[in-house]
Amino acid sequence: MSATSVWILCIGLLLFGWRRILSYLRYFQQEEYSARRFWSWIIEKRAFDTRGSATILASAALLWAIPGSIARITLSAVAAIVLVWIAWRYEEDPRTTGKIKLNMTQRATKIAQGARLIFSVCAIAPALMSCSSCYQAGMPPLKLAILGVLIAQAPPILLMLANALLWPAEKALQDRFIADAKRILKEVDPFVIGITGSYGKTGAKAALGEILTQTLGATFWPRKSINTVLGITRTIREQMRPFHKFAVIEMGAYNIGSIKRLCDFTPPKASLVTAVGIMHLERFGSPENVYVAKSEIAQALPVEGILVCNGDSPNARRMAREHPRQTTLLYGLDPGAGPLDCFATDISFSEQGTRFVIHWKGNNYPARTPLLGRPALLNILGAFTMACALGADPAYAAATLANLEPVDNRLVLEKNRDVSYLRDAYNSNPTGFAAALEVLRDLPAGRRMTPGMIELGDQQFEHNKQVASMAAKLCDLIIVVGKVNREALLAGLTAAQFPSDKLIVVDTRDEAFKVIKSRGVSGDLVLIENDLGDLHEGRIRF
Repeated sequence: MSATSVWILCIGLLLFGWRRILSYLRYFQQEEYSARRFWSWIIEKRAFDTRGSATILASAALLWAIPGSIARITLSAVAAIVLVWIAWRYEEDPRTTGKIKLNMTQRATKIAQGARLIFSVCAIAPALMSCSSCYQAGMPPLKLAILGVLIAQAPPILLMLANALLWPAEKALQDRFIADAKRILKEVDPFVIGITGSYGKTGAKAALGEILTQTLGATFWPRKSINTVLGITRTIREQMRPFHKFAVIEMGAYNIGSIKRLCDFTPPKASLVTAVGIMHLERFGSPENVYVAKSEIAQALPVEGILVCNGDSPNARRMAREHPRQTTLLYGLDPGAGPLDCFATDISFSEQGTRFVIHWKGNNYPARTPLLGRPALLNILGAFTMACALGADPAYAAATLANLEPVDNRLVLEKNRDVSYLRDAYNSNPTGFAAALEVLRDLPAGRRMTPGMIELGDQQFEHNKQVASMAAKLCDLIIVVGKVNREALLAGLTAAQFPSDKLIVVDTRDEAFKVIKSRGVSGDLVLIENDLGDLHEGRIRF
């Protein structure tokens, strides 16, 4: 096989790989650049290259069978064009498409550049070899095919390699940024409140930040779901100001020690625990490990600190019992589970939001909020309890709840002219799913679509089955989306004897919306529960 044919194929492979690296980088970034989790995802989803490898194997076979240098050069050019077409036309740009787009941060850019540099060397190597004296008669098509397939499969491995090579410099840069954030935090010296929980962290953080700002003074809190050291570091460096009296820090846990590291970075004087449940069991291994990890926030408090826990969550209540501080308070919606310092009654949902009565220290405070669902109400109660423990006037704090705004895709009602949507698509858990169905029941009409819940370990099947049975009692039409939890959801619907003519099964979110559009009638309400991210939605094909 002539050097010219090999060069043409290698150039096509080079362009193919440059784009393919970005496609894999999207998922590597979603796994927070963890090589272990990224590789586990690749194995689980069998996310290996098939299109490029098939093109290379077919081309090598034809090049072996077709005589004549002109014909082989022409075939090589066609194969190169196909490789480029696969990567640049068939696959969408991950920077502009997908549920979670590739964010080309400085780190992502450096990793992409490093992987592309290594890939370029690998892709051009066969061409350089074909020019050497060892291949005067031309490179054998079989050897070219083997090399080409190995190179086509290389992008995810090269991303992990580039990340490892860049890590020392990246670590030094991170340490410098963290030190700068610590300096700012020390100079401003706000009263730090840490928030953690298996769910509800972001909603409670937003509620507490707003209440404190309105009642006690300027409050800093990272927006959205920023809950890692680096995310908080960046937000502190960019947004913390000398006038901030309070800082509300969301603390996420990915393993035992995660919250301790965050508490060492931003030492809390008060902590709010929204729940200790079964989320992310696949990472922690057991419910007890989840409890141990979340307990780090209580252990980090000074003896004179404030600990506020969700009394409806058995393990959060356990934390308050095992790690009490000078001020330890419980809130919730179920006084029957045990004594509560703050709870709500007379709860009603409407299209305008939620009305309820807060009970705090022997007094009652009527309140309303545009937020929907018991999880949101629990977050509000936790924030209210913490604010009052810090000195806020209870009546004033209750009045501020009317100004709270829903967090994106967390049980947000969007009213359209014909069909309205109750979006609870950020993530899901058994409690949240049940609460969303409760709101669905109390609002007009009812149609639901969901791909189910993820990251529940060996309990995932049973929990999805249970919530499907609950949905069957409330909904007129159910659309099961995707394959991840399909078997469990269908089992629950079958057990509840849900009519088969009211059940639709589709593979993608887009198909589900087409069904809603074609079968929807004026006044319908659609609950969109737990829209799975790119990492989890079915098999990824390359």
